[in-house]
Amino acid sequence: MTSALYPSLREQRVLITGGATGIGATLVERFAAQGARVGFIDIAADAGRELAARLPGCAFVAADLTDIAQLRAAIATLREQLG
Repeated sequence: MTSALYPSLREQRVLITGGATGIGATLVERFAAQGARVGFIDIAADAGRELAARLPGCAFVAADLTDIAQLRAAIATLREQLG
C-alpha cells in the first residue's frame, strides 16, 4: 500500500450518496484508499454490496434517497456500523 496523499483523512467518517457506480464509486474508492471509513448509499444494491466487499473499512446500505424514511434508516445504519 502506498502512503496516503491526505493522511488527515485516516479514520475520518465519510458519507457518499450514489456511491455504488460511476463517479460515486470512484469517490468511495479514493476515500477508502486514504484510510477513511466510508459509508455509502445507493439504490443499486448488487453493485454496492460488491464494492463494499472489496474495500476494507467501507459499509453500504441500499436505499432510495427520494424516500426520506429510507434515507434516515440508511444513515442510522451507517452511523451504527462506522461508529
